[in-house]
Amino acid sequence: MHQRHLPANWIHHRRLPLVAGLCSGALAALLAWVVIDIAHTKARTEIAAQAQSHLLQIRDRLDRQLQSTLSVPETVAAFVSAQGGMSPEIFSTVVGRLLEHQRNIRNLALAPDNVISDIYPRLGNERALGLHYLDNPQQRNAVERAIQTRRTVVAGPIPLVQGGLGIVSRTPVFLATPPGKTPVGGPRYWGIVSLTVNADTLFADVGLHTEQMGFQVAARGLDAMGAQGAVFVGRPQLFDESPATLDIPLPGGGSWILGAVPVGGWKAAGQAPALIVMLSYVFAVVVGLLSARLVRAHQQVLALATHDRLTGLPNRRLFEDRLSQAVLAAQRDHRAGALLLLDLDGFKAVNDERGHASGDQVLVRVAQRLSSLTRASDTAARLGGDEFALVLNAVESPEAAMATAHAVLAALLTPMGLDNGQHVLIGASVGVALFPQGSAVEGVPALMDRADRALYVSKRNGKGLASLADAPGVPGVPGVQGSVA
Repeated sequence: MHQRHLPANWIHHRRLPLVAGLCSGALAALLAWVVIDIAHTKARTEIAAQAQSHLLQIRDRLDRQLQSTLSVPETVAAFVSAQGGMSPEIFSTVVGRLLEHQRNIRNLALAPDNVISDIYPRLGNERALGLHYLDNPQQRNAVERAIQTRRTVVAGPIPLVQGGLGIVSRTPVFLATPPGKTPVGGPRYWGIVSLTVNADTLFADVGLHTEQMGFQVAARGLDAMGAQGAVFVGRPQLFDESPATLDIPLPGGGSWILGAVPVGGWKAAGQAPALIVMLSYVFAVVVGLLSARLVRAHQQVLALATHDRLTGLPNRRLFEDRLSQAVLAAQRDHRAGALLLLDLDGFKAVNDERGHASGDQVLVRVAQRLSSLTRASDTAARLGGDEFALVLNAVESPEAAMATAHAVLAALLTPMGLDNGQHVLIGASVGVALFPQGSAVEGVPALMDRADRALYVSKRNGKGLASLADAPGVPGVPGVQGSVA
């Protein structure tokens, strides 16, 4: 500080150094407790963020494992649908090749009319032959859900007829209509292709059975029951210790919930280091600067907890909060808003063919393009993986919301340049849901469910489409669809 900024007679105040010393000492003694408390909170917040990151890594590994294993029954189902069946010889040959490098798969079974007629490998699984799924209470619900949704349904871990615990997928098979013929009453149901995954080896591969990064992990949601399901990995008491949690949606509905706590518990992990306490008292003259730095670090940790680390967009937690506020504001101001859910098309191929580093670059480019299409009052967010969302706080009409959706599709169709000079081409499918829809405020889960169903329609109808969801309580498929050439 320059001397001219101080009082002209400051040097004559002999007691000023003493007063300043006493004030600094008193302030240091007071701020020491503040610093300790901030350090404690910062440590707890950082550990919670690390726990969440650890769970995200486990979920990503589990998603990749499930995608790899579920491709096997989908392949077999496609063959049966096209051929009308599969002989035992072909079944044994084809499935044997498919399972050659899948160490986690325990067996795969064909169940025409929901009765297991063939299984590979047969040795050790003979007890499953002849099992009628609809007569088995533990498996009936999953099979009926698969038939109703016409999608693969994952359930488990469940006890198996042949012994042990497994994760079981049910893939419904509907026979393809021969060329030139018009289907009557829709595709004919053939049966189920059932895949059983060894739960123990799968969980070990993704890191659920071991203490890693200083955290204990547990999983609950037996038979895809989510928070209502029993704990099937780790200590049941872990979910009573305020764990960091992460939901794992399963194909066909249902979910598992992962929980993580530091080894030794939150109290021990969150204690402020003794060095910080000591420095808070010893370096009293710099306590203000130290406090400012700790507060700034604390804010940075909170920002990481609400924003996606890769793209910088709001994450699911912040997105749901902003969506809830947008719904309430739209109801209060008697205007319409719109929710757009996006799912990238062709992104998995980028990861598989060019590596995850290129995939991360694509996600960053997508985030930049979405941000460029939003207004200051709107929100663009990354929900996880290749899923994004837009919250439009005010739209004039359904057509205006669909125009924005088509602008998104057009923007994402433009080739994206990578750091290595190469370009990749991806697309997207969009589901659009307007709010509010009626006199009552619609809950965020219901609104997202409508948009998700519209997104599913877009993907089912060929991808690269935008579909508008019906109003709540109105049956039928979304009423407006469009694509960008």
